[in-house]
Amino acid sequence: MRALLLALALVAGLGCFQSRVSQAQTPSLTIADRGTSRTISQPEFLADPRLQNVAIAYDPIYRRPMTYRGIAVSELLKGARLGNDDCVQARAYDNFSVSIPAGLLMSTSPSGAVAFLAIEDPAAPWPAIPGTTKGTAGPFYIVWRGGTRSEISSEYWAYHLAALTVTDSPFKRWPGLAVSADVPAGDPIRRGLDRFVAVCMACHRFNGEGEGEQGPDLARPMNPL
Repeated sequence: MRALLLALALVAGLGCFQSRVSQAQTPSLTIADRGTSRTISQPEFLADPRLQNVAIAYDPIYRRPMTYRGIAVSELLKGARLGNDDCVQARAYDNFSVSIPAGLLMSTSPSGAVAFLAIEDPAAPWPAIPGTTKGTAGPFYIVWRGGTRSEISSEYWAYHLAALTVTDSPFKRWPGLAVSADVPAGDPIRRGLDRFVAVCMACHRFNGEGEGEQGPDLARPMNPL
């Protein structure tokens, strides 16, 4: 009897362990603002009634038209505490991170860019990303329907996502990035700063400002100019 009870206990323990492993391996995405946080699993996303087909005329990651099953990011962020100049930090599993203006993500204009969270279905996986060994862009990927390349940075097509977190704008988080207040709005210095924030900052810091770790600081050990 003791041997039978021990065997049953071992079987039950193994079942619990396998269940925990299975849960740990289920991809999930964390969405957080300054006061709340929730984690949604891939199966939960795929069962969401807001899921829709999203046709992309040109996907810069796959370099061709693509169609996904996705949910508008504005729906996912509905009710989040967002300030006028807030951003959403999109962070990947490998810690790649890009700051996307919240206003851009919340836009639903039919004539502009609309952001969707594409969810990969394990039963119908996406193709591998061309020219890399990173596998597919899944399980979670921000894609944009409409808009222009000048409006939507290629870095805003963030894939392998692990979290979306509401944050202050980069200029509030890293005041050292700011230029003098007397520099006109259309000055090339401001345009260059905007491009740095939209394109370069995901991978690089500038004079220590930022959190990019994929590439070197663009102002240390010396200013590029």
